[in-house]
Amino acid sequence: MLRRASLVLLLALVSACAREKPAYRYEFIVRVESDPGRLLSGAVISHAGLRVGASGSQGIVKLSARGKEGETMSFQVECPAGHKSPTRPLSVVLRKVSDHERHPEYTVGCPPTTRSVVVAVRANNGAGLPVRYLGREVARTDRSGAAHVLLRVAPDDALELTLDTSQNPDLSPKNPVARFQTGRQDEIFVFNQAFVSKKPKIVARRPRKKPPSGPIKL
Repeated sequence: MLRRASLVLLLALVSACAREKPAYRYEFIVRVESDPGRLLSGAVISHAGLRVGASGSQGIVKLSARGKEGETMSFQVECPAGHKSPTRPLSVVLRKVSDHERHPEYTVGCPPTTRSVVVAVRANNGAGLPVRYLGREVARTDRSGAAHVLLRVAPDDALELTLDTSQNPDLSPKNPVARFQTGRQDEIFVFNQAFVSKKPKIVARRPRKKPPSGPIKL
């Protein structure tokens, strides 16, 4: 009886193992981008707290995982300094592909924490004026009233520039301000401003006629 029971248990285990799908090794690729189309190096990929790879100079990580087809695995992505890491893990579904030379690809975004903003200043009749941002001078207009400002600002932030006329009291308007709204990409803005000078006009006086010299005839 004992031998028969052991044989029945062994057959049951063998049958159960036969019904289970065997574990295979699945290969896939993770592409890390700072912006769409811009690959980023230095991003670390981890699984269950262990580092499994990092994006190279081409922004690509080649990984493999052992499991059953259809199984979902989660990977954490830590972006390099100056870039924002995803708040959710990357979910990878293990699936076989017919073409062994092409592996499934997953894309991860690591957007920059700051953006480049260029402001082209055109101040008509406003030569030599300081351009101020957050109270500090970041540029000065040339003789033609032109200047260019390059700033690093946070995405979705408000940007305010001032043309300082405190040293030019004859110009109007006084200290004009331009406001811009940044987005989630690099931006180019234009600050157009025309000034009017209030300098008094100098009117040339006509020379007085000199009285005739010599005796006056009555």
